[in-house]
Amino acid sequence: MSRALTWRPLLAWALLAVLPALPFMSKFYLLLAFDALLFGAIAMSLDLLMGYTGLVSFGHAAFFGLGAYATAVLLERGIVSLWLCLPFAALVVGLYALVVSYFSTARRGIYFALLTLIFAEVVFTFFRYTQTFGGSDGIQGVPSPRLAPGFAIDTPMRNYYLVLVYLGLAYLVCRVLVTSHFGRVLVAIRENEDRARFLGYNVQRYKMAVCMISALLTGLGGALYPGRSAFATPDLMLWTVSGEFIIMVMIGGPVIGGAFFVVLQEKVSSYVDWYFIVIGLVLVFIVLFMPKGLLGIRDLLGGRRWRATA
Repeated sequence: MSRALTWRPLLAWALLAVLPALPFMSKFYLLLAFDALLFGAIAMSLDLLMGYTGLVSFGHAAFFGLGAYATAVLLERGIVSLWLCLPFAALVVGLYALVVSYFSTARRGIYFALLTLIFAEVVFTFFRYTQTFGGSDGIQGVPSPRLAPGFAIDTPMRNYYLVLVYLGLAYLVCRVLVTSHFGRVLVAIRENEDRARFLGYNVQRYKMAVCMISALLTGLGGALYPGRSAFATPDLMLWTVSGEFIIMVMIGGPVIGGAFFVVLQEKVSSYVDWYFIVIGLVLVFIVLFMPKGLLGIRDLLGGRRWRATA
């Protein structure tokens, strides 16, 4: 691992840790920062599939929503310990992800994406029309989870630091995976699946493993969401949410892309009702002129300077 890859993430994490101390960080901006870090971490987990394995998932919203529902169900019933909510969410999401990954990884390309979408739509429809879980209204008004007796995660600042810890742990998991032999096999599968199989690797097993890891990281992110919003609804599982996750990966750096998308959506929607048109135009510009995403802005500006001096 290069020196840059060692100190830059640590510096970024340290800067995020002192962000709440800035004078302009009101409760609103702390909640916005929570969303930016949460969805950035989820985009990072999706990048394990898209960027390193070449698998496009349209079903990650189901993992996120199931994690949120698992926590909300326990909180609604008075089980408020975060140390019980997180393992329960991981169990629920893990069982669902096992089924999805088993059937989806048996197919390639667009068929994998469609199968993940179909499974997610089944889960969305189930929660949308099942009154046991609140139907279309979902589970509302759940209490805040507790990290320890007498210490509830009930303020924007506490939620912010909780998601910051989640982001750091998710980054470490992803970083260890992609720099290991496991990560190199994933890249080999992305580049040439048949050759990887010919070399003796059980391709489906590797794809199932990375699907499970990505799903669990996403589900744990979803498990943190009811503590911030006090609800879990079927809208968290909409296919459009999965599409937003994919967009975050495409325009980043996953963490940068996630934060950029959340802030852009919030700011534009506060000025115009047709904010999706503005967001769409911004994303089209990024795709056309910055194929490397936001991280390629330096190349774009550098190219302009070169043409100006030529």
